[in-house]
Formats: sequence, C-alpha cells, structure tokens
Amino acid sequence: MGILDKLKSKEKIIADEYEELDLGQYESEVGEKATMLIKVAEVAGLGEVPRIKKEVYDGNIVIADVGFLKHDKLTLDRILKDLKQLTDEINGDIVGLGEEYVIVTPTGIKVDRNKIRGIK
Repeated sequence: MGILDKLKSKEKIIADEYEELDLGQYESEVGEKATMLIKVAEVAGLGEVPRIKKEVYDGNIVIADVGFLKHDKLTLDRILKDLKQLTDEINGDIVGLGEEYVIVTPTGIKVDRNKIRGIK
C-alpha cells in the first residue's frame, strides 16, 4: 500500500514507517559566514544609489525595487544609467526583473536571461 493509498484510506499510519530527517545536515554551520549576500533595496530617488553601489563593490547582489519611480521616468533613467555604468566598470551585470525590480551583480557574476521552464 503506497502513501497515497494510506492517505485516502483514513487508516492510522504507524509511526515506525517514517524516518526523522536531521535538518541540521542541510543547514550551514552556525558560525560560518557567507561571502556574498543578496540585499534588497527600495529606491525612491537618487539618494539610494551610493548605498547600492557600495553593496555591489562589497561583492553583494542587490535587488532594487524601482517601482516607486515608475511615474518619474527621468530619475529612473538616471539611476539605471548610473547602475549600468557601475556594472560595466566592475564587470558585473544589471538586468530588469519585470517592471519593478532590477538586479545588480558584482564582479564576475552574470544573470542568465533564459528562463527555466518545465519539460513540455
């Protein structure tokens, strides 16, 4: 009898048939530090650009929420131009994720523009 059959039959499932998983083996060591972080920034104006640049220079990936600027195209274009110039200088990458997010990556990290799709 398979697990789906057991669920459908409303029989009591014997606890001995299940094995406890030690999630600790899938988690990193507590004292271990990550070498790279993914940071999220809310961009409402030019004031956030220096902090985003600092994070990218420090080797972190930044996901910038530029949705607040969709009505201020001039400011949005300037910010995107500054971030594009940054990624060109450091050999990083910048890519839009929908209309409200931009991903900015540090040196040596590129974003694959191909979407992962299921098998048809």
